[in-house]
Amino acid sequence: MTDDGTLKAAHAEIRRERVLPWKQDYLKDHDVMVAPEPTDWDLNWPEPMVSVTWEHGYITMTLDAYDKLKAKDKKLFNKLGGL
Repeated sequence: MTDDGTLKAAHAEIRRERVLPWKQDYLKDHDVMVAPEPTDWDLNWPEPMVSVTWEHGYITMTLDAYDKLKAKDKKLFNKLGGL
């Protein structure tokens, strides 16, 4: 069973990683001193994701990345998630 708190923490971490590059690009494109906080729309967030959590960790990836996995890697990912 997925730990909802762990999953939310993982998604928050991914979103945080997207904010800085977005703000840097915004500053390059606009003549302002401070970039606003991006909306979810600006960050293309949330992307459709697949996630697997276990007692001491998690793995999360976009559905686009999952679709690009080789069959053997999908099988391993699904096995980790109990699918």
